[in-house]
Amino acid sequence: MQMVSTKSHSLIELRGLSILFVEQDAELLSHVSHILAPVCRELYAAQNGEDALNLFKKKKPDLVVTDISLPVISGLELTGQIKQLRPSVPVIILSAANHSEHLMQAIDLQVDGYLTKPLIIEKLFYVLQRQASIINSRKIAEHESRLLSGVNMAIQYLLSADANQDAVDFALQEMAKAAQADKISLYRYDTLMGEREAFLVSGFVQGDMIWHFLDGVDTGTPEISYIERWYTILAQGKTLTGPRSSFPPHERHVLDAMRARSLLLTPIFAEGRLWGFACLCDTRRERHWSDAETSMVMTAARGLGSFMGRLKLEVEQHKARKELLLLNIQWRETFDTIPDLVMVLDPYQRMMRINKASRQRLDIDESCTGELMGYCYQHFHGLDHPPENCPFTALLSDRQPHETEVFMPRLNGYFHITVNPTFDAEGKLAGVVHVARDVTNRRAMEDRLRYLSTHDELTKLNNRNFFEAEVERLKRGRMAPLSVVIADLDGLKEVNDTFGHEYGDALIRAAADMLRDIFRTDDTIARIGGDEFAIILKEVGEELLDAIMERARKMLSDGVHQSEHGLKVRFSMGSATTLNPADLEKAIRDADMAMYSNKKERKKALQQTF
Repeated sequence: MQMVSTKSHSLIELRGLSILFVEQDAELLSHVSHILAPVCRELYAAQNGEDALNLFKKKKPDLVVTDISLPVISGLELTGQIKQLRPSVPVIILSAANHSEHLMQAIDLQVDGYLTKPLIIEKLFYVLQRQASIINSRKIAEHESRLLSGVNMAIQYLLSADANQDAVDFALQEMAKAAQADKISLYRYDTLMGEREAFLVSGFVQGDMIWHFLDGVDTGTPEISYIERWYTILAQGKTLTGPRSSFPPHERHVLDAMRARSLLLTPIFAEGRLWGFACLCDTRRERHWSDAETSMVMTAARGLGSFMGRLKLEVEQHKARKELLLLNIQWRETFDTIPDLVMVLDPYQRMMRINKASRQRLDIDESCTGELMGYCYQHFHGLDHPPENCPFTALLSDRQPHETEVFMPRLNGYFHITVNPTFDAEGKLAGVVHVARDVTNRRAMEDRLRYLSTHDELTKLNNRNFFEAEVERLKRGRMAPLSVVIADLDGLKEVNDTFGHEYGDALIRAAADMLRDIFRTDDTIARIGGDEFAIILKEVGEELLDAIMERARKMLSDGVHQSEHGLKVRFSMGSATTLNPADLEKAIRDADMAMYSNKKERKKALQQTF
């Protein structure tokens, strides 16, 4: 096995992923595990397909790397079951170099990578890094969908609720869930005996109430120290965010008292002044809060600020509602900048809110709003009922997020669909955030890669991988007789050396066109080397093969086929026939020897001519 060093900075995206590695070779399993374990979040290893499948069901890894040759359950069977259980999980296949017969099966299973042995670690890391990037992009999209859903719920509730503590508590809980924070606290700045202090108002840990001060109940929970630097930054309308290590040493005792590994502080303004701040904590890990998280939490905090004005002065309720309506407009503008098709559905699958991208793609006029827009399946699928395997239907049954990827003829493209539920204060399903991401270009790229794995890009003929897989398939079948033609393009090296590779490539393309003219569309024509082609003729015996070869010699003699630069196509050709499919490889060798004999005869005849 070739070992190649890999710089750590190129492996950052692997650190958050869990990987299942399956290999029956104990030495290779140990060696690769030793390399992968330090660079990924979790590594699970197995030596047979049954253990691997059990690990996959129990641990739910983000990515799977498996050998094809496994005991108990083969690698291909394992891949098939994994794709049935969780279709979005990438699977990378490892195969010995002579296992080309597995290539077509792997393609049918839609594997995400195919590496041959001996394993080159640099190639493995390259494939893992590429898949990690796709997985992380998907996770970011799902997280932003949750953020959007949580902030939408918080703002809509604040807009409609009476001025009381329950509305504040519900908004705080939705903010914490949206940002995936372990703890959220609400602090109010006030002056006590001439000194500014930060007073705790409300707080939740993992969704459970731990503090409740607005109604006058004192639980005896200690306050945090007032820090002038925090106040100065928050008063400027800025957030304060980062892991514990990013805070000055003299401030870290405050984070320790809160058992916080990371903080996100966002200001709350009421009546144009800094009222206090919302504090989101991650108690288990140090992390950097993303721009999307910070922006969404800031939006919800502005809503809280407006709401605090209602709590303080009922007479200013009208003004607060205007501010909340403005905030709703700001949220709408944020909503409309998202390029994916985002919509909020009611529990009956009716479209209640959609963003600008949805209106444009689905051709829905701005004047059409709320229930008038109808059902999402009418616009996406042109149906009067939900389609089969609809993720919304699955969500209704288990109240969990779901995703799928489908082709939508009405939109002429492939879309990755995610649905996330939203719940009201009583825990009832209030609606669903439906996000449709156009993945047509990504699918086209995957189809392109799948095509290139079996075709020669220059000639558009089949390549060696496909040819070898086809030979293995025919050897196991009963189709007979089988004939083989090996054709070697004469003079290619001289053309490349004299005129350059542009002329050589044009001559190769002309040679491929000539082979298409000579042989049938059902024949397998492949470019198996730089100047070498191979053709398998199914159910063609010696008599018909002789006629085909005679026609080929005549076409070569006529010199009709030329490159775009006027260079004639000249082939040395050999053929052979077998009545027994199992002897197909022998027929290929015989045809190859016949081709070399023909090449010698042509050279000899040419020398005699001069």
